[in-house]
Amino acid sequence: MELKTEVQQKIALSVHMQQCLEILAMDHAQLGEFIADQAMENPIIEIADRTMWLNDHSHVVSVEKDWSAEDDEMIEREIVANERPNGDLYFQLSVYHLSPEVQRAAEYIVESLDERGYFTDNLQETAKALKINIRTVREALKIIKQLEPKGVGASGLQECLLLQLKEYYPQETVAEELIQKNYLTEFAQGRYESIAKKMREDVSRIRQAAEIIRRLDPKPFENGTPAVRTRYLTADLVLVNYENHYDILLNQEYVPEIHLNQTYLDLLKHGTDENTRQYIQEKYEKAQWLRSCIRRRGETLLRIAERIFQYQQAFLIEGPPSLRPLTLKQVADDLELHVSTVSRALKGKYIQTKWGIYALKYFFSSGVQTEEGSISPAQIRAVIGRIIQKEDRNHPLSDKKIEMLLKEHGISISRRTIASYREQMNIPSSTARKL
Repeated sequence: MELKTEVQQKIALSVHMQQCLEILAMDHAQLGEFIADQAMENPIIEIADRTMWLNDHSHVVSVEKDWSAEDDEMIEREIVANERPNGDLYFQLSVYHLSPEVQRAAEYIVESLDERGYFTDNLQETAKALKINIRTVREALKIIKQLEPKGVGASGLQECLLLQLKEYYPQETVAEELIQKNYLTEFAQGRYESIAKKMREDVSRIRQAAEIIRRLDPKPFENGTPAVRTRYLTADLVLVNYENHYDILLNQEYVPEIHLNQTYLDLLKHGTDENTRQYIQEKYEKAQWLRSCIRRRGETLLRIAERIFQYQQAFLIEGPPSLRPLTLKQVADDLELHVSTVSRALKGKYIQTKWGIYALKYFFSSGVQTEEGSISPAQIRAVIGRIIQKEDRNHPLSDKKIEMLLKEHGISISRRTIASYREQMNIPSSTARKL
């Protein structure tokens, strides 16, 4: 009997910790909606009326920003995106700043998704139809698989579930093995004992894995398209520059404060019948855990952002071209967090800076080794831009010549990489640049 109680406590703790991880992965708009849902289910949770709350500027970090052509362009992209079939996917793609060929391949894939959200076309035939190399198609498909709803772009049910599992439950190895070994038919039939025997796992672990798999969506599309919703690109964090220092603030615009209903608290303190007391106690503990998870989410986001900009201080002064190489592992090790926790915290999060709004993942990139140390792709692009800016317009530099000039700077990269960086900066080839 005691052993059974101990197992139940461990499972309950696992569920609570899983909720904290799910909350960490939410952007602030999703978190606001989640809190509203929790308030509907839990009578002890109180939040202000949503309309009233959105007009309450005490909860909003206000940042004055001059309107610019970039803002107009962003709104125009959003309007166009939401008018197109699969518009939400197109809008998400617009954030990636893809090269023209990858963008074209990605849009082709979006248009080729079936009613479930799967991409079942042959990659070789796709490359042939677009007259591009298959590596470009693979790169585009990899990006599509990073979009929401998670599972879009999968080749079938198995990959669809694995994509979601990797994103939402990265530590769940039993569920992953169950899917990878294709026990889904037996899973659908509820034959857990048979699966447990084949996987050499305890039946209780198979049941836990089954519960997680049930939360996944086998068909990311509803009625052939993603769920219709307007997507606004807003910042979860705000980077404010002062003369000699900077602050990073949480943007709480979509995250209402949680209050506890005093009537229920009084009943809990002063006593009532045992069943009612247990009910209130359970709801109270859930509310307190929710508040704790939200607080931890904010603290974790701020810690990660602060660490990012300790590495990327040059960005505060010079902007994107000054970005240094930075990996998730560096930040995770510095903060003594697991890499998957940092990755989850970065998911869908944006920061407002004086240079514009950027995804937090934008500040991470692997470096290229040079004679003077590691240099980021952003820095290499800046060097290429300066070289081309100074060229003789009557005799533009070929990618081969740029490769040689970069080697003189101690930067050794291939012509193909130079061409890719050049296209990312929307710089045409030397032939097209000639006056």
